[in-house]
Amino acid sequence: KIEEGHRRMNTMNHCLRTRAPAAGAIGSLRSRGALRLIGGDAATGSRGLKNEGYGAAYAQYPFEVEPAMGGNRRGQHVSNIFAQHNAGSKFVMINRPEALNALNLEMIRDLDRIYRRVQENPLVGLVLLYGGGEKAFCAGGDVRKLAEGGITKRSEKAPQMDFFREEYILNHRIANMGHATSAALLDGYCMGGGVGLSMHGAVRMAGEDLTWAMPETALGFFPDVGSSWVLPRLPHHVGRYLALTGKRLNAAEAVAAKICTHYIPHGQVPWMFERLMSVNNFTSSEFVSNMVDNHFTQDVDEDITDNLSPHFAAIDKCFGGNVSMEDIRGSVTAVAGEGGPSSAWAKETLAMLDTTSPTSCAVTLEQMKKGAALKDLGQCLQMEFRMARHFLSQPDFFEGVRANLIAKDRNPKWQPAPTEPQVEEYFQKLPVEEELMLPVYTKKAPAAAAAKSAGAAGAQSAGHAQPRR
Repeated sequence: KIEEGHRRMNTMNHCLRTRAPAAGAIGSLRSRGALRLIGGDAATGSRGLKNEGYGAAYAQYPFEVEPAMGGNRRGQHVSNIFAQHNAGSKFVMINRPEALNALNLEMIRDLDRIYRRVQENPLVGLVLLYGGGEKAFCAGGDVRKLAEGGITKRSEKAPQMDFFREEYILNHRIANMGHATSAALLDGYCMGGGVGLSMHGAVRMAGEDLTWAMPETALGFFPDVGSSWVLPRLPHHVGRYLALTGKRLNAAEAVAAKICTHYIPHGQVPWMFERLMSVNNFTSSEFVSNMVDNHFTQDVDEDITDNLSPHFAAIDKCFGGNVSMEDIRGSVTAVAGEGGPSSAWAKETLAMLDTTSPTSCAVTLEQMKKGAALKDLGQCLQMEFRMARHFLSQPDFFEGVRANLIAKDRNPKWQPAPTEPQVEEYFQKLPVEEELMLPVYTKKAPAAAAAKSAGAAGAQSAGHAQPRR
């Protein structure tokens, strides 16, 4: 069996390394320059391989650059987003490993273009997103770049809002793919904007090296990209805890918190890719989830310790209900002084809260409460868009970036904690022309049914760009 495993892996890796672009790939570039290897250096395609089990390695998949994304002699940008067309799926790789796959505006636009094309193509039933390189799925947005714009008065135009507008539209699109299933393989760092790319999909697979976090309160910002929809709906009020503290989770903890739906060890990744590449009819999200469950998912490795779920009761007690930040701190302090099994957890929680912006925490707590009452992701993203604009008019975000990412003195000078009326200002509506407009999507049949009903003129758009308020 071991020899057979070696033979299969060697054969598969050879085939994938030498595999030419599919002749029928929609819109693919057929030049040699269109081929890239997964991860590593964007120019050479190099990547160190991880060996697990039978010596299975992340295969070096050739990728086709999407049309209008490959760059040319006229100075178009060379995309950090690669897409591979398979029988009934599309694999998409974020390839900016030198920056931990952090998102910039060009990458967001390229991703949105890919997901929009899948919405319009009934033959594609799965989009699988993952990160190039060995360290990250996506470490978030390029916040240093965003902070370069400086504080902008509410009466002035904030150039950073173009980034947030297009990022939130992409997050909304990923959650509304109609006939296609959105899936993500999260290995390495998954933070901030990377969470927004993954948590709205139906299938969220944790890799062995996952480090998941929403660390925005320590940067003087707030958990955005749809966090006000997802986090309040996690069990045991763990979403509030993660939003306020920025706690980092490993693969076991992300699965326990219901952030990830599956765990995939490194040795299973090439087999999973090979299997998913061969399927031409993904009938539903349940079909994809069951396939992963039945063939690739395993229990989380014993050496990846779950230090979160043993404290679910304490998290519920301290972070649940209609509480204020003072209430939360008081409850956590009490648990720390009890000397019980959650005492060390409580001390760690207090230490994490001490590093955060008082304004960010107060606003984020109210965000979690309001998000729990909203009816869909679109409303949450529109609320977060207003919050983002207000944060750009206040100093804490810029001070947090300076202290943690630029000067790295880890000594931010935060503004005093806001009053309740000051917190409510962060949720006030913007002028109509500045509000976030989102498409209104109609539900579509699974890929198989959609393909049968597609006429000679091609598939109709998955959504109509009608403004919603």
